[in-house]
Amino acid sequence: MKKYLSSMVIMMCILLSVTVVSAEQAEWKAEDYDIDKIQKIYIEYDIDKNDGVSFSDLENLKILQSLNENRKYMKKYKLVNNKDMADAVLSIKMLSWGTNKHWANEQKVTQNQTISHKDGKMSSVTIPVIVTNPGYYYYTQYFSAKFVLKDKEDNTIFERVDNREDEKKAYDMFNRAVKDFYKDVNSLK
Repeated sequence: MKKYLSSMVIMMCILLSVTVVSAEQAEWKAEDYDIDKIQKIYIEYDIDKNDGVSFSDLENLKILQSLNENRKYMKKYKLVNNKDMADAVLSIKMLSWGTNKHWANEQKVTQNQTISHKDGKMSSVTIPVIVTNPGYYYYTQYFSAKFVLKDKEDNTIFERVDNREDEKKAYDMFNRAVKDFYKDVNSLK
């Protein structure tokens, strides 16, 4: 049991050591803008995309679902369904979306192995053994999106570019980015 457990711990350490995870944000806020005049926000569900950016119908549905389900985080504004009634419009442009393939090189690790020997009586000894774990491919998904909140006069109030990459699904990471952005728009007041 000890041998199995120590092998599992070593394998988990190896797997975790090569995982690619990244999240970067760059944002800009209009410091001199009177945010109190914004009471109603319209969320643009027609997402603009850079050339070459495409996602499946299922991913598109999950993206739209994310925009809708996270609306609850903008508690200080009234969200309206008519753009003409809104004081500000939130739009999103998908800058990138896809999957990356990565190679993890083979690694030599030391594992403890127990050797038992019966020579009249049972005896055992635990010794370190060098094991070579082969290289392998693993995949990550990524996206980059630009969130922009503008008033009726087309003045930018708040803007964020969010880049994320992980072994999670891209739309799950996008959901988290939407939630974070909505919360931060809410905290502007």
